[in-house]
Amino acid sequence: MAFRNILLSAIVVGIFSGLLYGLFQHFQISPIIYAAEVYEVADEEPAAAAPHGHEGGVGHHEHNEEAWGPEDGAERIGYTIGADIAIGIAFSIFLISLMALHNLKSNKPQVTPVSGAAWGIACMLVFFVAPAMFGLHPEVPGTEAAILENRQAWWLLCATLTAVGIAVLYYAPIKFKLGGILLAAAPHIIGAPMPKEHGFANPDPAAIEALSQLTTQFYTFTAVGMAIFFILLGALSGFAVQRFVKLDA
Repeated sequence: MAFRNILLSAIVVGIFSGLLYGLFQHFQISPIIYAAEVYEVADEEPAAAAPHGHEGGVGHHEHNEEAWGPEDGAERIGYTIGADIAIGIAFSIFLISLMALHNLKSNKPQVTPVSGAAWGIACMLVFFVAPAMFGLHPEVPGTEAAILENRQAWWLLCATLTAVGIAVLYYAPIKFKLGGILLAAAPHIIGAPMPKEHGFANPDPAAIEALSQLTTQFYTFTAVGMAIFFILLGALSGFAVQRFVKLDA
């Protein structure tokens, strides 16, 4: 019964949170991405000069199949919002399960919608603020970046240690709380992987100016969108746990 309630609650919370974020993304974030994509072709000009050159080619000509992607328009919008909802459900399962476990095992106050919003803020710290705002900033298409595998590894390390650090700060005895701060700070002491040169693949001055402006907008609206998503997710998860999810000791 408890598992069913967790799953059903997570589906409802995830659909609502993911859909709202998806709509915000569609109207505020996606137009920035589309605008930045216009400038992505500059680093592919040498390949385009080859006979029958294909976008994304290299110096010599090869007939490589282009990776699949949804068509622009309704299909792309649908896949994007669908992915946002799927991510919302996944986060909801994770968050509601932790909240239910907290209510069962912890001597801290029980989770409510208000404290659930605080849990959402903690999730935002773990999954966005710590790895993105203090490390790997959100980037528009065409931005020079470090090797993908290195960025993924650092992001995972940062999110994991930030989550453990927050848990230690909240649950551990006071003598261990300094350890929580050190854990959360460790990835930033190591430092996020950075490209050899910061900037954009397109060398055109007009493109650089436009992409710089788009980067600032993208950074701002991504932060706002993440705040909306995680705070709403946390509050709704807290409400679901308070009303529908009860674990037996």
